Amino acid sequence: MKKTLLIFYILFIFNFQFSIFNCVAQIDTTATKSVQTKKHSPKTASWLAVIPGAGQIYNKKYWKLPIVYAGLGTTGFLIYYYGDKTSMYKKEYVARVNGNEKDLNPELANIISEVNILEMRDSYRRNMEICVAACAIIYALSILDACVDAHLFYYDVSDNLSMGVKPKIDYNPINRTATPSLGLIVKF
Repeated sequence: MKKTLLIFYILFIFNFQFSIFNCVAQIDTTATKSVQTKKHSPKTASWLAVIPGAGQIYNKKYWKLPIVYAGLGTTGFLIYYYGDKTSMYKKEYVARVNGNEKDLNPELANIISEVNILEMRDSYRRNMEICVAACAIIYALSILDACVDAHLFYYDVSDNLSMGVKPKIDYNPINRTATPSLGLIVKF
């Protein structure tokens, strides 16, 4: 009788320890699963995209950063350049119209007439406005790119996806004629 109780006691202790081990193992696996299944949020990517390039970083598309910053940097520089030229020609035109000799630019004083200075100012101003629009478009496209990439983050691009063209014969029962054609086969 004592041997039977001892065996049951050992089995009970072994079973209890084994069940505690299973509970700890299940807690560890659920913790790792919750870390692994972290949801990629398109809403977060959209909010981060307000900062140029942050949406691309969130989507782990680091190769797009130089494109975004090169576009914004180039248009920013051109906005500054054309704005500076517009201001220079505007000051020259105002100085000539008012007859203010001390504000005249010595580079433009003897070469260009007042009409040409006004045309140059308008030309640089138009170019500056085009660059502002281009900068806004590049910024909007970077936001759009981050949002679309976030929505397609879990899109399946495995080898099971395929598309092919297969010859096919279409039968028209009204005319009782067969027409050869091409069929598009999509597998996913």
